[in-house]
Amino acid sequence: MAQADATVTVEGNIITLENYLGNGVQWDPYQVDYGEVELEISKTDWDKLYSRLDFMKPQVVRVMVNTTSSITNDTLNPYKKFKDLKPILDYCQSRSVTVTFGDWGGGMVDSEANTINEKNLKHAAKYLEFLVNTKNYNCIKYYNLINEPNGFWSSTDGNYNLWKNATQFFYNELEDLDLAHKVKIMAPDIAIWKTDKIDWVTKSADDLEDAVGLYDIHTYPSKATVNSGRYENIIRSYREAAPRDVPMIMGEIGFKFVEPEDSIYQKENIRRAKAKPYASIEDSQMFVYDYSYGIDMADALFQTVNAGYAGCVVWMLDDAMHSKESPDKLKVWGFWNILGEEYFGDSEEEVRPWYYAWSLLSKYMPQGSKILKVETAGDPAIKAIALKYKGAYTIAIINISGENKKLDLMPLNYEGKSLFKKFVYANGHLNKVGGHSLKPNDEINLVFSSENQLDVSAESLTVLTTIK
Repeated sequence: MAQADATVTVEGNIITLENYLGNGVQWDPYQVDYGEVELEISKTDWDKLYSRLDFMKPQVVRVMVNTTSSITNDTLNPYKKFKDLKPILDYCQSRSVTVTFGDWGGGMVDSEANTINEKNLKHAAKYLEFLVNTKNYNCIKYYNLINEPNGFWSSTDGNYNLWKNATQFFYNELEDLDLAHKVKIMAPDIAIWKTDKIDWVTKSADDLEDAVGLYDIHTYPSKATVNSGRYENIIRSYREAAPRDVPMIMGEIGFKFVEPEDSIYQKENIRRAKAKPYASIEDSQMFVYDYSYGIDMADALFQTVNAGYAGCVVWMLDDAMHSKESPDKLKVWGFWNILGEEYFGDSEEEVRPWYYAWSLLSKYMPQGSKILKVETAGDPAIKAIALKYKGAYTIAIINISGENKKLDLMPLNYEGKSLFKKFVYANGHLNKVGGHSLKPNDEINLVFSSENQLDVSAESLTVLTTIK
């Protein structure tokens, strides 16, 4: 055999995380009103969305609303905006997808007066009761009150005590409505770039105790931070600050080119956004059109897995959900724009490359998986994760370099079948079926407890799996 660039050893009997919650997407009710035009998502488009998601098989979906949009004259009307939410929750309910539901936070607190709005918090709890008990959406397992409360852009303006008081009041309402045993709090939902906000996690654990059923943070790391591996050390410190017996996920993740090393990417990002008539210049990730974004997202996911996180939710499913500077300036971050053919341009409705990378990492990392210990030696451009699910296995490998590599893969202490489906995500390597599905590129027999040499393409994600 030729000299390998790296060696990946997977310990089939050493489990680092017992119960993986899964990967998924942010899927919010659509904006629909885009300034000069108000659109409607047709049944054809809903069917298209469902079909694409059925291939991806997201395990976790984060859904956020503004409860105040369903309040008129201090009275909650849960049906007011329900038609916009119903198709999303119907999908999650019918496919047994875990939903983290929540309120963005507008109207829940007054940061200037340093007070909580008890009336609106009661309405938010009643709205959740309507969804869970009246509409029977038992897919809703967690509730996220106030998005990114540590930020100056949040309704709490970074005030921890204000957020804590609102969350405690809201949870007490859930207990009064006999909902607390059905829906747990997801917290603290902070946005972080460094290790300077860990106290939000430790204080949440101390103050909210058993109310929290799922911890989470949001990260928008720079490409250089992730590709160098520095990202894993940053996020590990937050995972270690949370109780070990409560799972923690990455509640939102995407890339922003904030580090000086990535200035060339940021300049290109702005250039591309300016060239798109409907793209927000302030809040778009224009590399979603490139294969490289799928590799970077896989790199970030691998590091969350290795840092002990139980799942990862990407920002975001669809450009048509949110705008920024004005109603017609969309946050371009999605796998597509489902209203492309109707208004934003036919090509925008097509699936973008990174959808395939994230689909492989959602579909073949199912909820309930056991994460296995993986050791990688040699070229740092090669990274890997592995898991076991009901006697089947997935091994995922990335090569973040621009050169083809040779890899020695050694699966130790494996059980079951040795014939693995092999999917390759890389420019020119996708084995597409129709408009949004993939077939395996190959099937390979892995020799257990021995070296298996693989060729790994430049800038590629390879997924080997026996999961059906």
